[in-house]
Amino acid sequence: MALKTLWYLNLADGDYPWIPGGLYPLDFDRYRRLAQTIDAGGFYGALVATWPNDPFVSASFAASYTTRMRFLVAVYARMTPAKLLAQQALTFDAFTGGRLLLNLINGRDNIMETYGVSTSHDDRYALGEAYWRDFRRFYAEGNPTNFPNTPLVLPPTQAGGPALWGAGDSDAGVAHAGAVIDVYLTMLRRLGPIRAKFDAVRAAAQRRGRTFADMGALASAVVRPSRAEAEAHFYDIFRRTGVETIVAKLDAAVVRRTGGRQNLATFVAPNEQRQGWVRALLAGRLPALEDLRLEGSLFAGITAWSPLDIFDAGSSAVYFVGDPDTIAADVARYHDDAGLTALILSGWPLIDEARRVSELLLPRLAEIA
Repeated sequence: MALKTLWYLNLADGDYPWIPGGLYPLDFDRYRRLAQTIDAGGFYGALVATWPNDPFVSASFAASYTTRMRFLVAVYARMTPAKLLAQQALTFDAFTGGRLLLNLINGRDNIMETYGVSTSHDDRYALGEAYWRDFRRFYAEGNPTNFPNTPLVLPPTQAGGPALWGAGDSDAGVAHAGAVIDVYLTMLRRLGPIRAKFDAVRAAAQRRGRTFADMGALASAVVRPSRAEAEAHFYDIFRRTGVETIVAKLDAAVVRRTGGRQNLATFVAPNEQRQGWVRALLAGRLPALEDLRLEGSLFAGITAWSPLDIFDAGSSAVYFVGDPDTIAADVARYHDDAGLTALILSGWPLIDEARRVSELLLPRLAEIA
């Protein structure tokens, strides 16, 4: 099975979008150019993020400027009636030739409350199973007109409907993935934890008499012709961000995660590597490059949506860093040992790094099968 590699289609962009002055202003022409870069670059598709834009409307806009890429659109179960979501999916597929994928989002409580949803985290997963079953049925039925004088029917474009992608790390999330999801996603980590997570969700699917079409992970990438060049650029992310900003973001993250019971100064990391990062930062120093290496070409980094992962809880701020051969060899290990068949990558600025990944890395990843 050929490896599916996707990129991020996101309005949050910039050289260093997590620091003051590093975030580009909203620019829908740049958004269009990003979609066209992904489309022309040979990516399987793109994850359409919810930040701050509506992903379905954004994907529809971008689809009109592209011809082949697929759009992995984030959707909250039960936020839209299943019948209406099926109508939207049927319409999108009819106009694009079946290029829709759906990314099932359970959501954090604080985010869901802004939409007036008070259902608990685990209950949202439980209720989602029936919702997605209804969605598949409505999509398969097609959508007839309500007006008898114009007997049109919008038929399904994709057999079986759009593939349902999604994550789920809690017990409820794993059970939901096994019952509903076609392509399982998790945040990239060391090979051992990824293998264990994939085995657990495969077992959950088997208990429901199902199998996954693909197993995927989200990460970032810095690829350059040489390893030294890639590592220098990666570490420059830390230099440009600066100790003060990193400490402030991590302190806020610790306070948020512990409900104010701890801050960065009192936080104890789950392992010595991460505690070393904390000690260095509190002493006013950046962690050394080698101290950030997790294994092989895998490094702990910083992204627009995740600070340095001092919690070891799984983070999108994990980077592949290196030359094309080195990164491809590590991806092949995940493929061969854990069954990884899909990657969603990012890098900043999004257009520039998409071009580098397209030119340098995608040809090598295409050899993994």
